Amino acid sequence: MSNIYDFIVIGAGISACTFASLLNKSSSDLSILLVEHGRRIGGRATTRKSRKNKNLEYDHGLPSINFTEHISEDILKLISPLINSKKLIDISKDILLMNEFGNINNALNHDLIYRSSPLMVNFCEEILNQSINPKNINFSFQTLIKSIKRIHDLWEIKDNNGKLIKSQNLILSSSLLAHPRCLKILNINSLPLRDAFIPGKDKVVDALLKQTKKLTYIMRKVYIFYVSNSSVVQNFNHQYLQIIFTNIIKEDLNFERIVFQRQSDGSIIISLHCSYINNLPEISIDNMIKSLISLFSSYKVFLDLFFEASLIDTMDWRASQPLNNLLPKELQWSDNSKIGFCGDWFDLNSCGGVESAMNSSIRLVKSLTRVDL
Repeated sequence: MSNIYDFIVIGAGISACTFASLLNKSSSDLSILLVEHGRRIGGRATTRKSRKNKNLEYDHGLPSINFTEHISEDILKLISPLINSKKLIDISKDILLMNEFGNINNALNHDLIYRSSPLMVNFCEEILNQSINPKNINFSFQTLIKSIKRIHDLWEIKDNNGKLIKSQNLILSSSLLAHPRCLKILNINSLPLRDAFIPGKDKVVDALLKQTKKLTYIMRKVYIFYVSNSSVVQNFNHQYLQIIFTNIIKEDLNFERIVFQRQSDGSIIISLHCSYINNLPEISIDNMIKSLISLFSSYKVFLDLFFEASLIDTMDWRASQPLNNLLPKELQWSDNSKIGFCGDWFDLNSCGGVESAMNSSIRLVKSLTRVDL
């Protein structure tokens, strides 16, 4: 690993992996380091390997990958090989909708809805596999950024272990270090990105900080339940199933969706996604199960699973989804300070989520390399 990288990318989610892969394609000699707080790549689209039960490996974040009908040619170039090789599969038939009366129907949606196969983390892996010189893409996992500074035309990144990493260019693939929410999440007193600049020194960064402050986020907490391989599990005839709750249920119970994912040993992981706008309240597990039983009272196959389910994990997601006041593309790169930004917090091509995150990375690479990807 080089002492000074050409690019440090903070984050290793879909936007970061898209950026690293495409930059490597266009300029394979550049050294890139992806710095990630988690144990593996993927960000919200990662997959958890259970430390207690080695047989369990389950998606506990982003449950699906949606693309609009007007998907860009650049994204098609990236995902078409995955679709053709069945590493990205259409799951439209596996997504249902439950209303407040407990009725379950097919979820009608014009978007193209996929999931990575066999696990969500494989999406980022396959995007990175499209690079042409992978040895120049490096990773630092379980690394939390404590400070970022620009000294003598170099970026200096200090992590939670006191290690100092340097680079010519810096990319933030998340708004976390630029948004006031990081003060509580990281238990710090000031914004790392603001600390890196004297106000007025970089107009792009000043504008980005001002606009980012307006972002409102959907915060999520995911409750992970486990149902062992038994007659109850055998009666459930789905490898993967996702049920989305209508807005009335979301407002009443904070339930956003529930995902059933079969494991290699035949057991089932149930992931209940709860979403919030302002805070993350604690919910009694007993009350949660009672609410699920009430909602699914007409469906014995689900009730049997809930009666046997045991809570094995919870996940509070730091990487929250921006809700409004998305940033304009003009704030993606500062040539003055050699710092760039990508992710779903940018408003590109009237799309959201994964598609927006990937488009922002594609655009940023194009602006840096001036090449057609």
